[in-house]
Amino acid sequence: MAAPARASRITAAQDSGDKALLAELLKLNQATTDELQKVKLRQLRQDKAKAKALVELAVKILDSENGRKLNYNAIAILGRTAHSLKNHDAAERLYERQLELAQKVKKSAESIIDAYENLIILYFDMKRYDQVIDTCERFLDLKGPEELERVKPFIIERLVQAKAKKGDFDEAMRITRGLLELTNNSWYFLRLKGWVEREAEKYKDAIKTFEQVLDKLDTDEDLKAEIKDREKDRTRYILSALYLDAGDVDSATKQLQILVKKNPDNATYKNDLGYIWADHDRNLDEAEKLIREALELDRKEKEKLKAKGEIDEVRENAAYLDSMGWVLFKKKKYKEALEYLKKAVEDEEEGQHLEIWDHLGDCYMALGMVQEAIAAWEKGLKTEDISKRDGERRRKVSEKLKKAREGQSSSGRKKD
Repeated sequence: MAAPARASRITAAQDSGDKALLAELLKLNQATTDELQKVKLRQLRQDKAKAKALVELAVKILDSENGRKLNYNAIAILGRTAHSLKNHDAAERLYERQLELAQKVKKSAESIIDAYENLIILYFDMKRYDQVIDTCERFLDLKGPEELERVKPFIIERLVQAKAKKGDFDEAMRITRGLLELTNNSWYFLRLKGWVEREAEKYKDAIKTFEQVLDKLDTDEDLKAEIKDREKDRTRYILSALYLDAGDVDSATKQLQILVKKNPDNATYKNDLGYIWADHDRNLDEAEKLIREALELDRKEKEKLKAKGEIDEVRENAAYLDSMGWVLFKKKKYKEALEYLKKAVEDEEEGQHLEIWDHLGDCYMALGMVQEAIAAWEKGLKTEDISKRDGERRRKVSEKLKKAREGQSSSGRKKD
């Protein structure tokens, strides 16, 4: 009788836990404003264990009587929470319910737009580009108030990007030209043209297009100064990456130097400039200084966010830690470099990139720690590519890994 009694107590505890979680879910219905929803999202992102449990229960009961009690507000919060947790299957189901409620209950253009955009962004993150296209086309077929019509060009932009991601560059460019004709070659859709060219690896064409975007922004008299400055900075940042794609390191760093001078408190610009210099064995002392400043700026910004209750811990940026490790590696300070690189890969979200694991492997090899290098490269090869350059890096890491294994085997045979 002991085992059934224990099982009964466990079941009762689970039921009690589910009831408490259900009460938490239903409270989300009361987040009726954007501000309240942001607060709830922030709270859930700070308590990932609870967020995960709430999402799992919501999906489990979604089609039950209790699930039908969750209104548009609760479902929207839970969908975004699932998305941030990278529980894509749950996010898809919740966003689909959000769209259903938007169309049948809320019946407002704003809620319909929000639901469609959530689905489109989710499918992009999942690299399900056919579904991006299908969802965009469904939105474009909608007939409704002026708010829907105003958003359609931006949905077409997403459609273009999905077609380009699928490799249908001719169709993507044809649609983009149509947008440019409709908007008198606006800087916004000219930027989309450059994006498609970059995706097609036509880097020189993309550079020329983004330079035209800068000129257009300069001459746009209707744009507010602060928006113009922000968009020019964004365009220069894209140009720096494009020049790097094209192998023009000098032009890439020139754009970043302009951005650093204009935005001395921007950690991203300082990190990127420092990293590119380090990666190409240039200005290593200045590169180290910039990256240290980036780490400090990032820390101060996160301390402010923690004080406001927007984040629950101050965690160093994995990309900046990688940059710091890499510049120290380039300066042959391998032991110091190792500590930064190890900290970078400890970040289970932002540190899981092939590039970071590759740097860690190189550092281990420089210290004669062959087995650790092999393990680092093996872990790196299990990560997903995040840029087109990762394909070439994957090939090089595979070669290094093969060579290290062969060297290890050869060493073992010599000992025998």
